[in-house]
Amino acid sequence: MRKSILGAMIVGYMGMGSMAAYADAKQPLTAGEAQTIRVMAGATIGQALQGAMNVNNLGIISNRSRVCGTLVGGIGGGYLTKKGDAGLVYESVATDEDIKAAVARIMDQEAVYLAFGGEFQRDDNVAMLERTLVALADANYKGTIVFHATTWAQKQPEEVIKNNAKVATYLAGSSVAAITLDIPNSQAAMQKVTVSGTDAALEELGRVYLRDDLVALFRRAF
Repeated sequence: MRKSILGAMIVGYMGMGSMAAYADAKQPLTAGEAQTIRVMAGATIGQALQGAMNVNNLGIISNRSRVCGTLVGGIGGGYLTKKGDAGLVYESVATDEDIKAAVARIMDQEAVYLAFGGEFQRDDNVAMLERTLVALADANYKGTIVFHATTWAQKQPEEVIKNNAKVATYLAGSSVAAITLDIPNSQAAMQKVTVSGTDAALEELGRVYLRDDLVALFRRAF
């Protein structure tokens, strides 16, 4: 069994996604600003996963979208900057064949970061996440599963748990975490996720302040 990483705190600013509850300004972002959010957040997530959370072998699976690609690029850059010989495996997925291959490649990684959001519709992301979690369950992946802020905020995992008993059982016996945002207070938090039946409960493990310029972009975007 790989060590659990749930007890560590993330140091940095995280997340992106469709979180309208946090919005208090409506000026649209430029394409570059939309990418900047992902670069800034991703780099710090990567640094925290390799540094504060001591993950030396990281897997990332995302949907095949432009903004998720930018996010993952930031995660990978931040992660490898902390320790150049750390292991990193990234897969973007679009088909069942992609998902099967992605899971096979990340089986030896200590943690897998699941990022499903970006330009895709929520229902499409839920379907892709469900197929990915089924593949992880079928492969009996033993590492920690970490849900990205958008993926969690859109209640994608909760919907999958309620509708797929295999995934619910698998996650109930797994090490699971999620990143959440508290934009009104300019903070992000790392949460331990405990799955029981069709319910998922959060236990906050750490909270950090976000950069002012990143928060300003979040407020305009969401």
